[in-house]
Amino acid sequence: MKELTRKEEQILLAIQHLRCDAYLITIREQIHKFTGTYFSVGTIFAPLSRLEMNGFVTSYYQKERRFASKKPIKFYRLTEKGVRALEDLRKLNALMWRGICLAVEE
Repeated sequence: MKELTRKEEQILLAIQHLRCDAYLITIREQIHKFTGTYFSVGTIFAPLSRLEMNGFVTSYYQKERRFASKKPIKFYRLTEKGVRALEDLRKLNALMWRGICLAVEE
């Protein structure tokens, strides 16, 4: 499996949380909600494009009535490969954290 960056992991998790409402702005807001870090659109767009190019997400355009824009909005969803990557990351992190005690030794 290709190793994902932390930002790519956060983007995949945001898309999974958002389900049918995952587009660039909501993905950025979801990451901000969970991390407290506010990234620029460009900071999200570059890794999101890589994730799509590498088959972790797929995109589709949809006209949204709730937006004033006449242009269709590009939405994202996880592919099977993206879901597997998140599951692999979850298992790996659980394994690596097993037995860790964060108490300060004196």
